[in-house]
Amino acid sequence: MRKQYSLLLLLLFTSSLSFGQRNLNRIDSISNLLSVANSDSLIVRHHMELGILKDTSNPLEAEVHLKTAITTLKTSYYYSDRLEKMALAYDCLGIIERRRNNYDQALKYYINALEIKETTKDSNNIGRSYHNIAMLFSANRNYDKAINYMQKALPIRKKDSTNYAVSLNNYGYFLYHKKKYEKALAILDSAKRYYGKDIRIADANNNIARIYKKKKLYIEALEIQKRNALIYSKNEKLERLANTYRDLAITTRKLKQYSEASKYQDSSEKIAQNYGNKKLIAIINKERYRVAKVKKQYKIALEYYQTYKKYEDSVFNNSQSEKIKAIELNYNYSKKTLTDSLNYEAKKTQLTVQNKSQRLQKQWYAILFCVTTIAMIGFIFAYRYQKRINIQNIQKQELEANLLNERILFLRYKVERLLTDNKMRSSFNKELTERLKTLRKSDNTKIVIDEYQSILIQLKNQLQAEKRLDSISESLQKTNEDFEQKLAKRFPQLSKSEREICHLIYLNLSTKEIMNARNMTLPSIKSIRYRIRKKILVPKGQELELFIKQLFN
Repeated sequence: MRKQYSLLLLLLFTSSLSFGQRNLNRIDSISNLLSVANSDSLIVRHHMELGILKDTSNPLEAEVHLKTAITTLKTSYYYSDRLEKMALAYDCLGIIERRRNNYDQALKYYINALEIKETTKDSNNIGRSYHNIAMLFSANRNYDKAINYMQKALPIRKKDSTNYAVSLNNYGYFLYHKKKYEKALAILDSAKRYYGKDIRIADANNNIARIYKKKKLYIEALEIQKRNALIYSKNEKLERLANTYRDLAITTRKLKQYSEASKYQDSSEKIAQNYGNKKLIAIINKERYRVAKVKKQYKIALEYYQTYKKYEDSVFNNSQSEKIKAIELNYNYSKKTLTDSLNYEAKKTQLTVQNKSQRLQKQWYAILFCVTTIAMIGFIFAYRYQKRINIQNIQKQELEANLLNERILFLRYKVERLLTDNKMRSSFNKELTERLKTLRKSDNTKIVIDEYQSILIQLKNQLQAEKRLDSISESLQKTNEDFEQKLAKRFPQLSKSEREICHLIYLNLSTKEIMNARNMTLPSIKSIRYRIRKKILVPKGQELELFIKQLFN
């Protein structure tokens, strides 16, 4: 088993050396072509090629080449593919910054590229930008946002099966980190189908191996990772190779194969140092710390842990030495480029200050507008409220005046009734007196007898009417309470006044008698009778008096 591991590592190391030599030859060739280039088209092309070739081996020089290409594209490049090349340069710069773990700067570059692609309506490359931004959030361990952007990228990139497979693979990787293992495995199987014979099928297998590790299927994971390491080495995919070495180191540690784990750690760190991936170096030193701790080599474990913390603390910051080296490289490479860059930065700073001032001014205007609007709305509401209060006061005064007028009219009617009643009695007495005087003077006995009989009948009728009213009053007093209780229980919707009128109707009082008993006008009695009919549901055509008698008999 150890012999097989040694052969594998030797093969991988030899392949890495071969790739590095070929890459150096290409860089030298393109650098020679750049030195004799005499057109903006060739200058931009060679700077872009060198930036892409050096992005892992020498990211500082790669950054200079790409920024020089962007400057030329902005100032003196007038060919139709200007925006396309500029978007590609921004994407490459974003990848370099992502590897340095400068996530904010990487996101700016990716957004610049996306804006250019949206301007040119380049749908395929828009999908690539979404993919790149998703990868950036993934590197920052923000897997929710990574999944969100990858879901935007997938429908666009489905036109190209390989690109779609790449996005599916990374989508499965994000789901793996969200611990949705079954869904991740289904997505990764789909990615493998779209990859076909493409070597990047190893990426999907690598993620499947990670899920196997989580499920503690270490042997199955180890076999997949070994095959992937051979594929990446053969096809010169150094960044993926470094990550696979890291995974092999973790898997062999889980299997307690510590010597093999140490070899994989060394290989991964060596490649990571070439393109400055501090995050990966931190992970490798953390793995070494764990192995040393298991072996009870505590002093060595402490050293590895300190190295791990040093790299982890610097993951989100650029070291000062790298900044100085970058400035020196920029200066030595092209003084003109540096001058343009400084002018650009100065203008950019000036514009930033102006924009900030304008933003503050706009904010004050917005605040003033909001305060004015709120004050106007408050004034309108206050005015409307006061107006409503005034209207209510006027209506209340009108209502009180109407009630007062009604009361005055009622009192006037009552006084008139009393006056009329007294007048009728006075007339009746006066009439009787006059008739008696006439009878005294008459000599006709028959006429006198007839008149006396007529007077007696009128007096008898008057007495009977008064007795009847007295008996009705007594009856009302006796039965009113019981009748009203029954009526209220059966028809709770009736008012007290309406129940009293029902009682009078039940006692066979005529409308005129009810008017006299209640001191009410005829229209009022009619109105109350109408309301009673509606409330107790008297059928149309039936008399109210009969209906009430039937109810209580």
